[in-house]
Amino acid sequence: MPTTIQVDNETLDLLKRFKNSLNAESYNDVINAILKGGLKKSMYGTLGKEKNMKSILRGLRDEQDR
Repeated sequence: MPTTIQVDNETLDLLKRFKNSLNAESYNDVINAILKGGLKKSMYGTLGKEKNMKSILRGLRDEQDR
C-alpha cells in the first residue's frame, strides 16, 4: 500500500543522490538500504573540504567549560 511522506528539499536532494549512486529503482529501495545498513561506504569527505577538526569542535563546549 503506497504512502506519501513529507521531506524537506535538502532531504529530497540527498535521497536523489543516493538513488543515483546506488542505481536504485525507487526511493523506497534507497530508504530500505539505509535502514538496513546497506550503505557501508567511507564517510571520508562528507563534511567537505572547508571543515576541519577545529571548526567542528568549536562551540561544542559550554561557555562555563572554557
